[in-house]
Amino acid sequence: MYIANNETAVSSKGILNYMPQGIRRYMYGVNLDGACEIHMRLGKPLCINYSDGRFYLNAKGNLTPIPNSTLKVTREHIDEAIEIATSSSVYSVRDQIKNGYITIAGGHRIGITGTAVIKEDNVSFIKDISGLNYRLAGEVIGAADEVVPMILKGGGIKNTLIISPPGAGKTTMLRDIVRQLSYKSYRVSVVDERSEIAALCEGRSAFDLGFSTDVLEGVDKAEGMLMVLRSMSPDVIVTDEIGKQSDIDAIERITNSGAGVIATIHGRNIDMIKRRDDLKRMLKFFDLIITLSKRKGIGTVEEALTEW
Repeated sequence: MYIANNETAVSSKGILNYMPQGIRRYMYGVNLDGACEIHMRLGKPLCINYSDGRFYLNAKGNLTPIPNSTLKVTREHIDEAIEIATSSSVYSVRDQIKNGYITIAGGHRIGITGTAVIKEDNVSFIKDISGLNYRLAGEVIGAADEVVPMILKGGGIKNTLIISPPGAGKTTMLRDIVRQLSYKSYRVSVVDERSEIAALCEGRSAFDLGFSTDVLEGVDKAEGMLMVLRSMSPDVIVTDEIGKQSDIDAIERITNSGAGVIATIHGRNIDMIKRRDDLKRMLKFFDLIITLSKRKGIGTVEEALTEW
């Protein structure tokens, strides 16, 4: 297992640049090492989630586990935070907002809640924003030390599915899998639909993904996986949070082509995946299934299966 505050390439302090001034000035003395989320809910106390607990910020800039008499989030705070995160151009990230998030520098993601605007049976925007959840991205060198030998056991790369509930470290582990495979001279193509794995900025990743890794960002996963299969001749294609039928169809084509696939999916265990007929079909395309949890810290490997 790994604990996600061991080593980070992107300082969590950088997130303060995206906080509203009325909150930021209370946070300069707060130690954000080990923090995984900063949650702003309209009219509620500012909440910072660490791997070992939940804390609230008081008017003296101190953290307390008790939410009483702590700093409350206002409409002005949320409006300013959105203005900063979008560089005063909400339209430029409209497609992200309709999916419930904004990705910012360093690979951090701001989750958004509010009132969904529906057009033609689809969410086209979120207005009257009432909650922002700053999910802090981190790089943990060595996070995948336990699982990479499993992936490479027997020679070659096993098609690997990582099952994990939210917040259990699947994306952080995925980054380190990419790094380690790349430094072993495997040609890795990362399809990063939500700009979380690589966090590209002007074509450069915020994280160390090795020297033989190509990244395709901001494209639908299924389409992107087939694009890199055709154009980059990868040994393995890596992507995060699969689950749509189009993702499964793409994985079938990739595995039939001889390239490898490493992907993650939300879930608590393989039994939950088997309950859905479409996902149960998907399992036959994988050789190794790894389940993560937070039981002994973020990134706990609960089980690794080669038969199911």
